[in-house]
Amino acid sequence: MRTMSHEDYLGMRRFPGLDGLRALAATMVIFYHFGGPNWTWLSGWVGVYIFFVLSGFLITTLLLREQDRTGRISLSNFYIRRVFRILPPYLVILGGIIAFVLLRAEFLERGFPRALKYYLTFLNEFFPSVTDHSADNFFSGSWTLGIEEKFYLVWPFLLVAIGIGAAKRKFLLVGGAMVVLLALVPLTAGGWELAYSPVAIYRSTIHYFILASGCLLAILLHYRRGYALLKPLTHPLAAIPIFAGFALLHTNLDTLWTESRNNVWLLAGYAGLTMLLLIVLLSPGPLRWLLGTAPMRFVGERSYSLYLLQGPVHFVVVQAVPGLATHRTVSALTVFLVGLAIADLIHRWVEKPLIDVGKRVIARKELRRAERREASPAPSARVEAAAAS
Repeated sequence: MRTMSHEDYLGMRRFPGLDGLRALAATMVIFYHFGGPNWTWLSGWVGVYIFFVLSGFLITTLLLREQDRTGRISLSNFYIRRVFRILPPYLVILGGIIAFVLLRAEFLERGFPRALKYYLTFLNEFFPSVTDHSADNFFSGSWTLGIEEKFYLVWPFLLVAIGIGAAKRKFLLVGGAMVVLLALVPLTAGGWELAYSPVAIYRSTIHYFILASGCLLAILLHYRRGYALLKPLTHPLAAIPIFAGFALLHTNLDTLWTESRNNVWLLAGYAGLTMLLLIVLLSPGPLRWLLGTAPMRFVGERSYSLYLLQGPVHFVVVQAVPGLATHRTVSALTVFLVGLAIADLIHRWVEKPLIDVGKRVIARKELRRAERREASPAPSARVEAAAAS
């Protein structure tokens, strides 16, 4: 048993253990929402924060590796990838919900004329149904997408502005800037204690802190000096205390959250342990193998749509089998299986094809860029031409 080298890490093209972590996060959310009191120990509501850390880590890693590969970060390519990755499943599911409520003549009753202004502009967290006690519109869980998309309107520009990757000597500058960001962001609008407010938790800036923690992990692992600090954690034996600490906090977080009057320091600590868990899942070992198995990857690759589908699927399931209206294990399992089946269709017929379209758009854009570069004379040729004239 040994630690993983920096070269091995940079050589990884896929992180299969992280697909499995996505699968666990989505499953926990569903069982927490619909599994009843037997599943409260799972603290499944914090599954969204696993998604936040994962998202920050993966997006930043892709940008850093693009910088190494091409010598630059293309903001336009980044946003093309995001549009073709996020919008198709999002709009298909939202469109399906709208068609469903229109057929049931519930479009007005469920507040969609007002809600659509938020859902179509990714201001979702400002219109969760709990804030105004309106009828469930089945899409309030999309508030997490509003948080992520606003973060990614800013974060890539910050990377480019700082000059991350332009020279490795800037690592300390970048790392220091990120630490300052992480220290300041938890000064939330709702304060440190959210005092059981259902509105404050949606609008708290702690979510941006958690996204930024994933970004910081990506920066540390990408540069050799940062990786050296974390390398001991890539040893297989390090997985034991890290996983134990994560599991202990996770399974008790629901209780601690209540007893602390919703203190966001708990979420900050949870983000820190999730960062350590990601290191374990990137490193060779039994946990990475387990979460990288085919069934875990299957669910993980469909977790985005599965997460968005949980509300409408639960409603349809209850309409078909009224006995499942009571939240219990069989209700959650049914929602999970039906949601996964629909998510698989969306993954095959919407998500993957549109991601491929995005890749082709970028490929054509880069080809045109290369052709323009080849067609324009080199700087030295321009100088010679000017001198001759």
